[in-house]
Amino acid sequence: MPPFAPDSDYLYFGRRRSYWLPAIASLLGLVVAMQAVLLARPLAAVTLAAEQCPESLSSTTLPARFVVDGLTPSADQMNRGDCWLFATAGILEDSYRRYGVARGWFDPKKFLRLSRQALGIAVLELCADHPNSLCPSNIGPSGSIIWAETAEGYDGADEHLFAYLRGIGEIGAVPNSVCSYAPNPGKDVERECNGLSEVRKANPLHFTVSGSRTFYARDEIKRALQRGGSPLTLGIGMIWAPFYLPCDSRYGCDPSAAQCVACPLERVYRGIDCCVLSNKPMVSMKGEWFHIRGEPLASEGGHAVNIVGYSDTYRTEWGHVGGYILRNTWRDGLGIGHGLKARGSHTAAYYMQQISDGDEASVCPNLHSPRSWQPCSTVAECRSAVLRVEATNSGKALELRCIDTGSALPKGACTAGEGHYLVNTTEWGSSLQVSCFLHADESPSYTCLPPLTLDDLALIYEPVNADALPNEPLACGYNFISYETYEALQARFGGVIASSYEIEWSKESYASNAGAGSAFNYSLVTADTLDLVKLKLTGFKQPTEYTV
Repeated sequence: MPPFAPDSDYLYFGRRRSYWLPAIASLLGLVVAMQAVLLARPLAAVTLAAEQCPESLSSTTLPARFVVDGLTPSADQMNRGDCWLFATAGILEDSYRRYGVARGWFDPKKFLRLSRQALGIAVLELCADHPNSLCPSNIGPSGSIIWAETAEGYDGADEHLFAYLRGIGEIGAVPNSVCSYAPNPGKDVERECNGLSEVRKANPLHFTVSGSRTFYARDEIKRALQRGGSPLTLGIGMIWAPFYLPCDSRYGCDPSAAQCVACPLERVYRGIDCCVLSNKPMVSMKGEWFHIRGEPLASEGGHAVNIVGYSDTYRTEWGHVGGYILRNTWRDGLGIGHGLKARGSHTAAYYMQQISDGDEASVCPNLHSPRSWQPCSTVAECRSAVLRVEATNSGKALELRCIDTGSALPKGACTAGEGHYLVNTTEWGSSLQVSCFLHADESPSYTCLPPLTLDDLALIYEPVNADALPNEPLACGYNFISYETYEALQARFGGVIASSYEIEWSKESYASNAGAGSAFNYSLVTADTLDLVKLKLTGFKQPTEYTV
Protein backbone atom coordinates (compact mmCIF):
# COMPACT_ATOMS: atom_id res chain seq x y z
CA MET A 1 0.00 0.00 0.00
CA PRO A 2 1.49 3.39 -0.91
CA PRO A 3 2.32 5.74 1.98
CA PHE A 4 0.27 8.48 0.37
CA ALA A 5 -3.48 8.28 0.77
CA PRO A 6 -5.42 10.25 -1.86
CA ASP A 7 -7.43 13.07 -0.35
CA SER A 8 -11.15 12.30 -0.30
CA ASP A 9 -14.36 12.98 1.60
CA TYR A 10 -14.16 16.70 0.91
CA LEU A 11 -17.43 18.59 1.23
CA TYR A 12 -18.50 21.40 -1.04
CA PHE A 13 -18.26 24.77 0.64
CA GLY A 14 -20.99 27.34 -0.03
CA ARG A 15 -21.34 26.81 -3.72
CA ARG A 16 -22.06 29.78 -5.90
CA ARG A 17 -24.14 29.36 -9.02
CA SER A 18 -23.16 30.41 -12.53
CA TYR A 19 -26.09 31.42 -14.71
CA TRP A 20 -24.95 31.10 -18.29
CA LEU A 21 -28.26 31.31 -20.14
CA PRO A 22 -29.46 34.58 -18.54
CA ALA A 23 -25.98 35.99 -19.01
CA ILE A 24 -25.89 35.03 -22.68
CA ALA A 25 -29.38 36.42 -23.22
CA SER A 26 -28.40 39.69 -21.57
CA LEU A 27 -25.22 39.85 -23.61
CA LEU A 28 -27.09 39.31 -26.87
CA GLY A 29 -29.53 42.04 -25.94
CA LEU A 30 -26.66 44.38 -25.16
CA VAL A 31 -24.96 43.59 -28.47
CA VAL A 32 -28.14 44.34 -30.41
CA ALA A 33 -28.65 47.62 -28.54
CA MET A 34 -25.04 48.72 -29.02
CA GLN A 35 -25.16 47.80 -32.69
CA ALA A 36 -28.16 50.06 -33.21
CA VAL A 37 -26.42 52.93 -31.49
CA LEU A 38 -23.20 52.44 -33.42
CA LEU A 39 -25.04 52.37 -36.75
CA ALA A 40 -26.80 55.62 -35.91
CA ARG A 41 -24.04 57.63 -34.23
CA PRO A 42 -20.71 55.77 -34.24
CA LEU A 43 -18.53 58.68 -33.12
CA ALA A 44 -20.90 59.78 -30.35
CA ALA A 45 -21.10 56.24 -29.04
CA VAL A 46 -17.33 55.96 -28.78
CA THR A 47 -17.08 59.36 -27.10
CA LEU A 48 -19.80 58.47 -24.61
CA ALA A 49 -18.02 55.23 -23.66
CA ALA A 50 -14.92 57.20 -22.77
CA GLU A 51 -16.85 59.85 -20.86
CA GLN A 52 -18.59 57.20 -18.76
CA CYS A 53 -15.31 56.30 -17.10
CA PRO A 54 -14.81 59.27 -14.74
CA GLU A 55 -12.91 57.01 -12.40
CA SER A 56 -10.21 56.26 -14.93
CA LEU A 57 -7.53 57.95 -12.85
CA SER A 58 -4.06 56.49 -12.96
CA SER A 59 -3.62 53.49 -10.68
CA THR A 60 -0.52 55.23 -9.31
CA THR A 61 -2.85 57.56 -7.37
CA LEU A 62 -4.10 54.62 -5.32
CA PRO A 63 -2.27 53.68 -2.11
CA ALA A 64 -0.24 50.48 -2.17
CA ARG A 65 -2.28 49.06 0.72
CA PHE A 66 -5.82 49.73 1.86
CA VAL A 67 -8.43 48.14 4.10
CA VAL A 68 -11.85 49.57 4.90
CA ASP A 69 -12.14 50.81 8.47
CA GLY A 70 -14.50 49.54 11.14
CA LEU A 71 -14.76 46.03 9.71
CA THR A 72 -17.53 43.93 11.22
CA PRO A 73 -16.39 40.42 12.21
CA SER A 74 -16.55 37.22 10.24
CA ALA A 75 -19.07 34.47 11.06
CA ASP A 76 -19.01 30.68 10.78
CA GLN A 77 -21.27 29.05 8.19
CA MET A 78 -20.47 25.70 9.85
CA ASN A 79 -21.34 22.68 7.69
CA ARG A 80 -23.84 24.39 5.43
CA GLY A 81 -23.29 25.43 1.81
CA ASP A 82 -24.81 28.89 2.19
CA CYS A 83 -21.71 31.05 1.71
CA TRP A 84 -23.78 33.45 -0.43
CA LEU A 85 -26.05 34.04 2.60
CA PHE A 86 -23.07 34.88 4.80
CA ALA A 87 -21.57 37.16 2.17
CA THR A 88 -24.91 38.98 2.09
CA ALA A 89 -25.18 39.22 5.89
CA GLY A 90 -21.65 40.63 6.05
CA ILE A 91 -22.60 43.41 3.64
CA LEU A 92 -25.81 44.21 5.57
CA GLU A 93 -24.07 44.32 8.95
CA ASP A 94 -21.38 46.57 7.58
CA SER A 95 -23.85 48.91 5.85
CA TYR A 96 -26.01 49.19 8.98
CA ARG A 97 -23.03 50.35 10.98
CA ARG A 98 -21.69 52.79 8.35
CA TYR A 99 -25.09 54.27 7.54
CA GLY A 100 -25.82 54.90 11.22
CA VAL A 101 -22.35 56.23 12.06
CA ALA A 102 -22.46 58.70 9.16
CA ARG A 103 -25.70 60.20 10.55
CA GLY A 104 -24.76 60.13 14.22
CA TRP A 105 -27.27 57.39 14.99
CA PHE A 106 -24.82 54.62 15.89
CA ASP A 107 -21.66 54.29 18.00
CA PRO A 108 -18.65 53.85 15.65
CA LYS A 109 -17.05 51.45 18.15
CA LYS A 110 -19.99 49.04 17.90
CA PHE A 111 -21.62 46.74 15.37
CA LEU A 112 -24.97 44.94 15.20
CA ARG A 113 -24.85 41.18 14.73
CA LEU A 114 -27.64 40.02 12.42
CA SER A 115 -29.22 36.56 12.35
CA ARG A 116 -28.08 34.40 9.44
CA GLN A 117 -30.82 31.92 10.28
CA ALA A 118 -33.58 34.55 10.06
CA LEU A 119 -32.14 36.03 6.88
CA GLY A 120 -32.02 32.59 5.28
CA ILE A 121 -35.64 31.92 6.25
CA ALA A 122 -36.71 35.23 4.71
CA VAL A 123 -34.91 34.39 1.47
CA LEU A 124 -36.53 30.94 1.31
CA GLU A 125 -40.00 32.40 1.93
CA LEU A 126 -39.65 35.15 -0.67
CA CYS A 127 -38.00 32.92 -3.27
CA ALA A 128 -40.84 30.44 -2.90
CA ASP A 129 -43.37 33.22 -3.57
CA HIS A 130 -41.41 35.26 -6.12
CA PRO A 131 -38.63 33.03 -7.55
CA ASN A 132 -35.96 34.39 -9.83
CA SER A 133 -32.89 32.84 -11.42
CA LEU A 134 -30.66 33.87 -8.49
CA CYS A 135 -32.72 31.91 -5.91
CA PRO A 136 -31.62 28.51 -4.60
CA SER A 137 -33.36 25.67 -6.41
CA ASN A 138 -33.43 21.89 -6.52
CA ILE A 139 -34.23 19.40 -9.26
CA GLY A 140 -37.72 17.96 -8.87
CA PRO A 141 -39.59 15.12 -10.58
CA SER A 142 -39.02 14.85 -14.33
CA GLY A 143 -36.41 17.60 -14.15
CA SER A 144 -38.77 20.24 -12.78
CA ILE A 145 -37.56 23.10 -10.57
CA ILE A 146 -38.27 23.19 -6.85
CA TRP A 147 -37.62 26.73 -5.67
CA ALA A 148 -36.23 27.48 -2.21
CA GLU A 149 -36.35 24.00 -0.75
CA THR A 150 -33.00 24.59 1.00
CA ALA A 151 -30.59 27.51 1.25
CA GLU A 152 -27.91 25.61 -0.64
CA GLY A 153 -30.09 24.15 -3.35
CA TYR A 154 -28.73 21.94 -6.08
CA ASP A 155 -25.98 24.29 -7.17
CA GLY A 156 -25.94 27.05 -4.59
CA ALA A 157 -27.39 30.53 -4.97
CA ASP A 158 -26.05 33.98 -5.77
CA GLU A 159 -24.68 36.65 -3.45
CA HIS A 160 -26.48 39.36 -5.47
CA LEU A 161 -29.89 37.87 -4.68
CA PHE A 162 -30.79 40.27 -1.86
CA ALA A 163 -30.50 43.24 -4.20
CA TYR A 164 -33.26 41.86 -6.44
CA LEU A 165 -35.56 40.01 -4.05
CA ARG A 166 -38.81 41.87 -3.40
CA GLY A 167 -39.62 42.35 0.28
CA ILE A 168 -36.26 41.26 1.69
CA GLY A 169 -35.66 44.68 3.24
CA GLU A 170 -38.86 44.39 5.28
CA ILE A 171 -38.27 40.98 6.88
CA GLY A 172 -34.65 39.96 6.20
CA ALA A 173 -32.71 41.89 8.84
CA VAL A 174 -33.34 40.54 12.35
CA PRO A 175 -30.97 40.67 15.36
CA ASN A 176 -28.96 37.52 15.98
CA SER A 177 -30.51 36.58 19.34
CA VAL A 178 -33.86 35.73 17.74
CA CYS A 179 -32.71 32.11 17.27
CA SER A 180 -29.67 29.90 16.75
CA TYR A 181 -28.14 29.18 13.37
CA ALA A 182 -28.64 25.55 12.34
CA PRO A 183 -25.14 24.06 11.92
CA ASN A 184 -26.13 21.40 9.37
CA PRO A 185 -28.17 21.60 6.16
CA GLY A 186 -31.74 20.36 5.84
CA LYS A 187 -35.02 21.76 4.57
CA ASP A 188 -36.62 21.56 8.03
CA VAL A 189 -33.78 22.76 10.29
CA GLU A 190 -33.01 25.65 7.97
CA ARG A 191 -36.52 27.00 8.64
CA GLU A 192 -36.46 26.58 12.43
CA CYS A 193 -36.61 29.86 14.35
CA ASN A 194 -39.07 29.83 17.24
CA GLY A 195 -40.76 33.17 17.78
CA LEU A 196 -39.54 34.72 14.53
CA SER A 197 -43.03 35.71 13.35
CA GLU A 198 -43.69 37.61 16.59
CA VAL A 199 -40.29 39.29 16.53
CA ARG A 200 -40.89 40.46 12.96
CA LYS A 201 -44.05 42.33 14.01
CA ALA A 202 -42.08 44.67 16.28
CA ASN A 203 -38.71 44.48 14.52
CA PRO A 204 -37.41 48.02 13.75
CA LEU A 205 -34.78 46.94 11.18
CA HIS A 206 -35.68 47.85 7.60
CA PHE A 207 -33.43 48.54 4.62
CA THR A 208 -33.61 49.32 0.93
CA VAL A 209 -31.06 48.43 -1.75
CA SER A 210 -31.11 51.45 -4.03
CA GLY A 211 -28.33 50.39 -6.38
CA SER A 212 -25.32 48.20 -7.06
CA ARG A 213 -22.23 48.22 -9.24
CA THR A 214 -20.01 45.44 -10.54
CA PHE A 215 -16.24 45.60 -11.00
CA TYR A 216 -13.92 43.35 -12.98
CA ALA A 217 -10.57 45.12 -13.46
CA ARG A 218 -7.98 45.27 -10.71
CA ASP A 219 -7.78 49.05 -10.56
CA GLU A 220 -11.58 49.38 -10.52
CA ILE A 221 -11.89 47.00 -7.57
CA LYS A 222 -9.19 48.83 -5.64
CA ARG A 223 -10.76 52.19 -6.40
CA ALA A 224 -14.22 50.95 -5.38
CA LEU A 225 -12.86 49.88 -2.00
CA GLN A 226 -11.07 53.16 -1.38
CA ARG A 227 -13.75 55.54 -2.60
CA GLY A 228 -16.73 53.58 -1.38
CA GLY A 229 -15.15 52.70 1.95
CA SER A 230 -17.24 49.52 2.16
CA PRO A 231 -16.65 45.80 1.55
CA LEU A 232 -17.61 44.19 -1.74
CA THR A 233 -19.19 40.82 -2.41
CA LEU A 234 -17.08 38.39 -4.40
CA GLY A 235 -18.32 35.31 -6.23
CA ILE A 236 -15.47 33.13 -7.43
CA GLY A 237 -14.75 29.60 -8.60
CA MET A 238 -12.44 27.32 -6.62
CA ILE A 239 -9.88 24.85 -7.94
CA TRP A 240 -7.81 21.89 -6.84
CA ALA A 241 -4.08 22.40 -6.29
CA PRO A 242 -2.19 19.32 -7.57
CA PHE A 243 0.88 18.05 -5.71
CA TYR A 244 3.04 15.16 -6.90
CA LEU A 245 4.32 13.01 -4.04
CA PRO A 246 7.40 10.89 -4.88
CA CYS A 247 6.92 7.14 -4.59
CA ASP A 248 9.99 4.92 -4.29
CA SER A 249 11.69 2.78 -1.66
CA ARG A 250 13.49 5.75 -0.10
CA TYR A 251 10.11 7.06 1.06
CA GLY A 252 8.60 3.71 2.01
CA CYS A 253 6.41 3.62 -1.06
CA ASP A 254 5.93 0.64 -3.35
CA PRO A 255 5.35 1.82 -6.94
CA SER A 256 3.82 -1.53 -7.89
CA ALA A 257 0.99 -0.91 -5.39
CA ALA A 258 0.54 2.80 -6.09
CA GLN A 259 -1.55 4.66 -8.64
CA CYS A 260 1.43 6.13 -10.43
CA VAL A 261 1.40 9.24 -12.57
CA ALA A 262 4.28 10.93 -14.36
CA CYS A 263 6.46 13.01 -12.06
CA PRO A 264 7.24 16.67 -12.79
CA LEU A 265 10.43 17.43 -14.67
CA GLU A 266 12.00 19.29 -11.75
CA ARG A 267 15.51 18.22 -10.75
CA VAL A 268 14.39 16.91 -7.37
CA TYR A 269 12.36 14.14 -9.09
CA ARG A 270 15.36 12.83 -11.03
CA GLY A 271 15.50 9.04 -10.73
CA ILE A 272 11.91 8.78 -9.47
CA ASP A 273 9.65 7.00 -11.94
CA CYS A 274 6.42 7.02 -9.93
CA CYS A 275 4.54 9.88 -8.31
CA VAL A 276 1.19 9.88 -6.53
CA LEU A 277 -1.12 12.77 -7.43
CA SER A 278 -2.61 14.44 -4.35
CA ASN A 279 -5.16 17.17 -5.04
CA LYS A 280 -5.46 19.75 -2.28
CA PRO A 281 -7.88 22.65 -1.77
CA MET A 282 -6.57 25.99 -3.01
CA VAL A 283 -6.62 27.64 0.43
CA SER A 284 -3.71 27.00 2.80
CA MET A 285 -3.78 27.04 6.61
CA LYS A 286 -2.12 30.44 6.34
CA GLY A 287 -5.34 31.66 4.74
CA GLU A 288 -3.72 32.15 1.35
CA TRP A 289 -5.66 31.27 -1.81
CA PHE A 290 -3.25 30.04 -4.47
CA HIS A 291 -2.76 28.22 -7.73
CA ILE A 292 0.36 26.43 -8.90
CA ARG A 293 1.90 28.02 -11.95
CA GLY A 294 2.02 25.74 -14.96
CA GLU A 295 -0.52 23.26 -13.60
CA PRO A 296 -4.05 22.79 -15.01
CA LEU A 297 -6.86 24.71 -13.28
CA ALA A 298 -9.32 21.96 -12.31
CA SER A 299 -12.62 23.29 -10.99
CA GLU A 300 -13.72 22.20 -7.51
CA GLY A 301 -16.78 24.36 -6.84
CA GLY A 302 -17.55 27.97 -6.01
CA HIS A 303 -17.56 30.31 -3.06
CA ALA A 304 -18.81 33.75 -2.03
CA VAL A 305 -16.95 36.08 0.35
CA ASN A 306 -16.36 39.78 0.95
CA ILE A 307 -13.39 41.77 -0.36
CA VAL A 308 -12.40 44.21 2.40
CA GLY A 309 -9.05 45.53 1.21
CA TYR A 310 -5.93 44.94 -0.83
CA SER A 311 -2.15 44.98 -0.56
CA ASP A 312 0.25 45.45 -3.44
CA THR A 313 3.20 44.38 -1.26
CA TYR A 314 2.14 41.23 0.62
CA ARG A 315 3.98 38.15 -0.67
CA THR A 316 2.41 34.71 -0.36
CA GLU A 317 4.20 31.43 0.28
CA TRP A 318 3.73 30.70 -3.42
CA GLY A 319 5.71 33.74 -4.53
CA HIS A 320 2.69 35.80 -5.58
CA VAL A 321 2.99 39.49 -4.71
CA GLY A 322 -0.10 41.63 -4.16
CA GLY A 323 -3.75 40.70 -3.86
CA TYR A 324 -7.10 41.18 -2.13
CA ILE A 325 -7.93 40.75 1.56
CA LEU A 326 -11.04 38.61 2.02
CA ARG A 327 -13.48 38.19 4.90
CA ASN A 328 -14.26 34.48 4.86
CA THR A 329 -16.81 32.41 6.82
CA TRP A 330 -14.98 29.19 7.73
CA ARG A 331 -14.15 28.01 11.23
CA ASP A 332 -10.42 27.58 11.87
CA GLY A 333 -8.93 24.28 13.03
CA LEU A 334 -9.42 20.64 12.10
CA GLY A 335 -12.44 18.78 10.76
CA ILE A 336 -13.73 18.08 7.27
CA GLY A 337 -15.67 21.00 5.89
CA HIS A 338 -15.74 23.46 2.99
CA GLY A 339 -13.29 21.44 0.95
CA LEU A 340 -10.56 21.47 3.59
CA LYS A 341 -9.60 19.14 6.43
CA ALA A 342 -7.63 21.84 8.24
CA ARG A 343 -8.13 25.59 8.09
CA GLY A 344 -6.50 28.79 9.32
CA SER A 345 -6.92 32.54 9.00
CA HIS A 346 -5.52 35.88 10.13
CA THR A 347 -6.56 39.42 10.91
CA ALA A 348 -6.91 41.90 8.07
CA ALA A 349 -4.03 43.83 9.65
CA TYR A 350 -1.75 40.82 9.14
CA TYR A 351 -2.16 40.88 5.36
CA MET A 352 -1.82 44.67 5.50
CA GLN A 353 1.56 44.07 7.20
CA GLN A 354 0.53 46.36 10.05
CA ILE A 355 1.06 43.92 12.91
CA SER A 356 4.03 41.96 14.22
CA ASP A 357 4.06 38.17 14.12
CA GLY A 358 4.03 38.13 17.92
CA ASP A 359 1.00 40.38 18.23
CA GLU A 360 -0.79 38.43 15.50
CA ALA A 361 -0.10 35.15 17.29
CA SER A 362 -1.75 36.52 20.44
CA VAL A 363 -5.00 36.97 18.47
CA CYS A 364 -4.85 34.35 15.71
CA PRO A 365 -2.34 31.73 16.94
CA ASN A 366 -3.40 29.11 14.36
CA LEU A 367 -1.82 26.43 16.54
CA HIS A 368 -3.01 23.61 14.30
CA SER A 369 -0.88 25.01 11.50
CA PRO A 370 2.69 23.60 11.40
CA ARG A 371 3.85 27.16 10.77
CA SER A 372 3.04 27.75 14.44
CA TRP A 373 5.09 24.85 15.83
CA GLN A 374 8.33 25.52 17.72
CA PRO A 375 11.24 23.30 16.56
CA CYS A 376 13.83 21.78 18.91
CA SER A 377 16.63 19.22 18.53
CA THR A 378 16.94 17.11 21.71
CA VAL A 379 14.68 16.04 24.54
CA ALA A 380 16.70 18.18 26.94
CA GLU A 381 16.33 21.26 24.77
CA CYS A 382 12.66 20.61 24.08
CA ARG A 383 11.88 20.32 27.80
CA SER A 384 14.03 23.25 28.88
CA ALA A 385 12.47 26.29 30.56
CA VAL A 386 14.34 28.56 28.16
CA LEU A 387 12.69 27.08 25.09
CA ARG A 388 9.28 27.11 26.75
CA VAL A 389 9.65 30.84 27.36
CA GLU A 390 10.73 31.36 23.73
CA ALA A 391 7.76 29.37 22.42
CA THR A 392 5.33 31.24 24.66
CA ASN A 393 6.67 34.65 23.65
CA SER A 394 6.50 33.80 19.95
CA GLY A 395 3.01 32.28 20.22
CA LYS A 396 4.12 28.84 19.06
CA ALA A 397 3.18 25.33 20.15
CA LEU A 398 5.96 23.14 21.53
CA GLU A 399 4.45 19.82 22.60
CA LEU A 400 2.74 17.75 19.90
CA ARG A 401 0.87 14.47 19.89
CA CYS A 402 0.14 12.01 17.13
CA ILE A 403 -3.43 12.01 15.79
CA ASP A 404 -2.73 9.74 12.77
CA THR A 405 -5.92 10.62 10.85
CA GLY A 406 -4.91 8.56 7.83
CA SER A 407 -5.65 11.50 5.53
CA ALA A 408 -2.19 12.68 4.53
CA LEU A 409 -0.51 9.29 5.03
CA PRO A 410 -1.99 5.83 5.63
CA LYS A 411 -2.61 5.04 9.27
CA GLY A 412 0.52 3.95 11.10
CA ALA A 413 2.60 7.03 10.32
CA CYS A 414 2.84 7.42 14.12
CA THR A 415 1.19 5.93 17.19
CA ALA A 416 -1.93 7.87 18.13
CA GLY A 417 -1.63 9.70 21.42
CA GLU A 418 2.17 9.55 21.66
CA GLY A 419 4.06 12.77 22.37
CA HIS A 420 6.41 14.33 19.83
CA TYR A 421 8.40 17.46 19.11
CA LEU A 422 9.07 19.03 15.72
CA VAL A 423 12.79 18.95 14.91
CA ASN A 424 12.81 20.66 11.53
CA THR A 425 11.14 21.04 8.15
CA THR A 426 13.42 21.08 5.13
CA GLU A 427 12.47 22.26 1.65
CA TRP A 428 12.48 19.22 -0.62
CA GLY A 429 11.24 20.91 -3.77
CA SER A 430 8.01 21.33 -5.72
CA SER A 431 6.41 23.01 -2.64
CA LEU A 432 6.97 19.87 -0.54
CA GLN A 433 8.89 19.54 2.74
CA VAL A 434 10.61 16.71 4.57
CA SER A 435 9.78 17.03 8.27
CA CYS A 436 11.44 15.23 11.17
CA PHE A 437 9.99 14.64 14.63
CA LEU A 438 11.41 13.59 17.98
CA HIS A 439 9.60 10.98 20.08
CA ALA A 440 9.12 12.42 23.57
CA ASP A 441 9.69 9.25 25.60
CA GLU A 442 12.42 7.74 27.76
CA SER A 443 14.15 6.30 24.71
CA PRO A 444 14.08 9.22 22.29
CA SER A 445 14.18 8.49 18.59
CA TYR A 446 13.64 10.42 15.41
CA THR A 447 11.15 9.94 12.58
CA CYS A 448 11.32 11.73 9.25
CA LEU A 449 8.23 11.75 7.07
CA PRO A 450 8.33 11.53 3.26
CA PRO A 451 7.91 14.78 1.29
CA LEU A 452 4.53 16.33 2.06
CA THR A 453 2.93 19.76 2.09
CA LEU A 454 3.13 21.74 5.32
CA ASP A 455 -0.62 21.49 5.80
CA ASP A 456 -0.44 17.70 5.56
CA LEU A 457 1.45 17.66 8.86
CA ALA A 458 -1.63 19.04 10.63
CA LEU A 459 -3.43 15.78 9.79
CA ILE A 460 -0.71 13.68 11.45
CA TYR A 461 0.19 15.71 14.55
CA GLU A 462 -1.54 18.39 16.61
CA PRO A 463 -0.42 20.63 19.50
CA VAL A 464 -1.34 19.36 22.95
CA ASN A 465 -2.89 22.71 23.92
CA ALA A 466 -4.42 23.69 20.57
CA ASP A 467 -8.02 23.81 21.78
CA ALA A 468 -7.06 25.93 24.79
CA LEU A 469 -5.83 28.75 22.54
CA PRO A 470 -8.27 29.10 19.63
CA ASN A 471 -8.30 31.95 17.16
CA GLU A 472 -10.33 34.97 18.28
CA PRO A 473 -13.45 34.77 16.07
CA LEU A 474 -14.19 38.51 16.29
CA ALA A 475 -10.74 39.39 14.92
CA CYS A 476 -9.62 36.49 12.72
CA GLY A 477 -11.38 34.96 9.73
CA TYR A 478 -9.59 36.90 6.97
CA ASN A 479 -7.86 35.37 3.95
CA PHE A 480 -5.74 36.62 1.06
CA ILE A 481 -6.01 35.89 -2.67
CA SER A 482 -3.24 37.10 -4.93
CA TYR A 483 -4.01 39.19 -7.98
CA GLU A 484 -2.36 36.49 -10.07
CA THR A 485 -4.62 33.71 -8.74
CA TYR A 486 -7.73 35.90 -8.92
CA GLU A 487 -7.07 36.87 -12.51
CA ALA A 488 -6.06 33.34 -13.53
CA LEU A 489 -9.47 32.08 -12.35
CA GLN A 490 -11.16 35.03 -13.99
CA ALA A 491 -9.50 34.29 -17.33
CA ARG A 492 -10.00 30.51 -17.19
CA PHE A 493 -13.56 30.20 -15.85
CA GLY A 494 -15.13 33.67 -15.91
CA GLY A 495 -17.90 34.50 -13.46
CA VAL A 496 -15.50 36.19 -11.04
CA ILE A 497 -17.61 39.13 -9.91
CA ALA A 498 -16.94 41.84 -7.32
CA SER A 499 -19.88 44.12 -6.46
CA SER A 500 -20.74 47.09 -4.29
CA TYR A 501 -24.20 48.10 -3.04
CA GLU A 502 -26.00 51.25 -2.06
CA ILE A 503 -28.08 50.38 1.01
CA GLU A 504 -30.27 52.75 3.00
CA TRP A 505 -31.62 51.99 6.48
CA SER A 506 -34.76 53.50 7.96
CA LYS A 507 -34.26 56.03 10.76
CA GLU A 508 -36.27 53.79 13.07
CA SER A 509 -33.74 50.96 12.58
CA TYR A 510 -31.51 52.58 15.20
CA ALA A 511 -32.24 52.43 18.92
CA SER A 512 -31.00 56.00 19.32
CA ASN A 513 -34.05 57.11 17.33
CA ALA A 514 -36.56 55.17 19.38
CA GLY A 515 -39.33 57.53 20.39
CA ALA A 516 -41.63 57.31 23.36
CA GLY A 517 -44.54 55.01 22.65
CA SER A 518 -42.81 53.44 19.66
CA ALA A 519 -44.40 50.27 18.37
CA PHE A 520 -40.95 48.80 17.74
CA ASN A 521 -39.11 46.58 20.21
CA TYR A 522 -35.41 47.43 20.46
CA SER A 523 -34.48 44.85 23.10
CA LEU A 524 -32.84 42.46 20.63
CA VAL A 525 -31.15 45.32 18.78
CA THR A 526 -29.63 46.46 22.06
CA ALA A 527 -28.64 42.94 23.11
CA ASP A 528 -26.90 42.20 19.80
CA THR A 529 -25.05 45.52 19.56
CA LEU A 530 -21.48 44.46 20.35
CA ASP A 531 -18.02 46.00 20.62
CA LEU A 532 -15.70 45.94 17.64
CA VAL A 533 -12.35 44.32 18.41
CA LYS A 534 -9.49 46.83 18.32
CA LEU A 535 -6.05 45.34 17.74
CA LYS A 536 -3.03 46.59 19.62
CA LEU A 537 -0.47 47.43 16.95
CA THR A 538 2.63 47.67 19.14
CA GLY A 539 5.06 47.08 16.29
CA PHE A 540 6.89 44.57 18.47
CA LYS A 541 5.54 42.20 21.10
CA GLN A 542 6.36 43.51 24.54
CA PRO A 543 8.50 41.29 26.81
CA THR A 544 6.89 39.20 29.54
CA GLU A 545 8.28 39.59 33.08
CA TYR A 546 9.23 36.48 35.06
CA THR A 547 9.99 36.01 38.75
CA VAL A 548 13.56 34.87 39.38
